[in-house]
Amino acid sequence: MGLVVLAGSACVTPTHASSATIVITNIRAGSSVSAADEGVLVYNNSAFEVDVTHWCLTNKAQVMFACISPEANEKMYLPAYSNATIVSTKGAVLEGANAYAAVYEPANQSSGAIVASSDTISLINADNQIIDQYSWTSTLSSNQQWARISLTSLPHLTYLDTDATTDWQKVPYVAFPASVIEYRWPEEIPDEDGEVEEPTGPIEPSITPLPAIVTEILPNAIGSDTGNEFIELFNPNEDVAVQLQGYKLLVGPALEKVIILTEYILQPGEYKVLTNAEYSYSLLNTSSKVSLQTNAAVLASEVPLYDAPKEGESWANVNGTWQYTNRPTPGAENLLSNDVLSLEDDSSAENSTIKPCASNQYRSTETNRCRLLSSATASTQAACKEGQERNLETNRCRNIATTSEQTPCKEGQERNLETNRCRNIKALANAGYGVKGATVKQQGGMSWYMWAAIGGIVLLVIGYAVWEWRDELKKFVNAIKAKFARSAN
Repeated sequence: MGLVVLAGSACVTPTHASSATIVITNIRAGSSVSAADEGVLVYNNSAFEVDVTHWCLTNKAQVMFACISPEANEKMYLPAYSNATIVSTKGAVLEGANAYAAVYEPANQSSGAIVASSDTISLINADNQIIDQYSWTSTLSSNQQWARISLTSLPHLTYLDTDATTDWQKVPYVAFPASVIEYRWPEEIPDEDGEVEEPTGPIEPSITPLPAIVTEILPNAIGSDTGNEFIELFNPNEDVAVQLQGYKLLVGPALEKVIILTEYILQPGEYKVLTNAEYSYSLLNTSSKVSLQTNAAVLASEVPLYDAPKEGESWANVNGTWQYTNRPTPGAENLLSNDVLSLEDDSSAENSTIKPCASNQYRSTETNRCRLLSSATASTQAACKEGQERNLETNRCRNIATTSEQTPCKEGQERNLETNRCRNIKALANAGYGVKGATVKQQGGMSWYMWAAIGGIVLLVIGYAVWEWRDELKKFVNAIKAKFARSAN
């Protein structure tokens, strides 16, 4: 039993030290689309929430390029075992709408704020203390990112934090998960006794207005495109205006053209047309994309990629679906194309003139023609004779095969289950030679090593019994000796 315990302990997987604080788990220094598509993923590696208000990221040049900063006097808390996602504006656009702890604008739009070949990313708290840090000199390719190794066998996802380079590895590019951040006002923060101060004044309902969205674009205008292309914005709110100042309009196949909108208050339900004469941009006639970000660098709207629209056709969101229409409506509600309307009219007219099918017919959904009901055909068919059945494939009668009518196979034959015919049983020929690799199995009795094993076990049991009851046996032997000694006297 001692040997078993020792052998089992030798197989235990060694554990690694892990931190009870916030750690950096993923670093992206660019992608195949853009070098500015970068971001950092921060994780609460503990079972308690942490106040991450005004925590920032710095690079090896000591540039503080991103900070987790709330609005007004709010506090931002990262719950236990949760992520805080920090990405660049380019990363936010490419990954789509998501919940981010912070979105930053790189100082260099072409290369970003994180160097793929060699850099040091540090996470600093509000007191300017380094919470976590990772440095590398091995170049990341455009389809890679740094990722901290996780301990997936634990009840909660936990990451290695031994402050060694072995904690990290290169992994393929993957989109970052959404942030899980809790916002609280000062009166909602528990005091030393764990109690939350109740607000004294009336609680006003919090209304978050919807951002402005893109609803229509005209890439291929009739005649010259200069001054005739347009991008249409819309305020979807019913009673809240939207300030467009600071909004960013991104145009191009890779959204490389960035336009910062000037001050304009978009009233509820109002359309705003941005022409390429007013703003210098170009919508390619072949294919391109348009994206709109709020003044807080949050994705507000993204237009799906269009493909070679006809001259005079706009790419518009009509009834919640992006489609081409030959009736552009700059500054007004979008309309369906005339082609779609004519198809709908023809379909309704055809349905109104269709002659109804007879009582023994039904209308085919594929051809829209009347077909005879199968039940009417079946009712006119003669019934099969006794001992027969109708074949569902050929619709003909066939004899019902019964095992009682079959003649038994001759001796040395068997019935083939597929053809129901008798066939000779093929016997294996006797081999007059040995088979390589085959051994003769002993049919009766036990081998000598089995007897030896049994004898060894018996000896071990006897030895263990002698050792366990050595004191009793010693007393028993002494008693026998004393008895014989008295008898001799």
